[in-house]
Amino acid sequence: MIGSLSAESLKIRKRWANWILLGTLLAVLILLGYVLTYIIVTNPPRNFRSEVPASVLKREVFPENLVPNILAGMPTLGAAIMIIYGGLSSASEYGWLTIQTILIQKPGRLTVLSGKLVALPMLSLVVSIALLATAAITSYILVTVDGATSNWPSAAVVLKALGALWLQLSVWTAFGMVIGIVFRSTAAAIGGCLVYLFVIESLLGSLFANTTGVKEILKFLPGVNAAGLNSAFALTYHNPNLPAPLVDATRGTITLLIYLAVFTLGAALIFRRRDVGA
Repeated sequence: MIGSLSAESLKIRKRWANWILLGTLLAVLILLGYVLTYIIVTNPPRNFRSEVPASVLKREVFPENLVPNILAGMPTLGAAIMIIYGGLSSASEYGWLTIQTILIQKPGRLTVLSGKLVALPMLSLVVSIALLATAAITSYILVTVDGATSNWPSAAVVLKALGALWLQLSVWTAFGMVIGIVFRSTAAAIGGCLVYLFVIESLLGSLFANTTGVKEILKFLPGVNAAGLNSAFALTYHNPNLPAPLVDATRGTITLLIYLAVFTLGAALIFRRRDVGA
């Protein structure tokens, strides 16, 4: 397995698309999650209406709200990027016909797959650390420019947030990986996963979040459970405009762990038994 892990790690480092995706994720986090928010609430337009004063909303981008601010965008943008990571990792092997060459060598199928199953969570951890570090630096710069004061979250809270971030990003990466194995096509895997994410999770989830019957079904979706997990890290002020999570943090964590196990086992079973021919 060490050889497969080394090979997979090398492919992750050498694939330029991975670096571009990471740069895109960090850039959007900085520009939309911090800079643009700070500019708008610092210089609110005339038609700006909010139950929370702009001077209070501004604290969302300060160090005290480092954790909830960064976690807020992970069920959508973070999920999309990690799905692409997972899809590229598995489906591209079929598109370039490299999977056949790999499997005629010494490693068995599960040994080859185990390299991906270890490398992708490692990638998710690196992305999680990069996100937290980037958000921390950006929030420090903004609070310094503003001339305000803000306390940093405790080390324990940051470590818990890192675990929550790592878990949900790993789930989305595993989702992209298993769909890539099922479809054996990079475009089909990534396209199908993104349609699910933005149509079912985001659009339908927001439209029918309070609909009887549908609401109970939504509680089983990974994005809804990721939002439930993130709700354990609240803002330092009350914002009545934020929707209440459908599930609590405990259920969200357990459900995400189940999804991670199901995606991993599903990928192993399909990859082991299915013909790899294009």
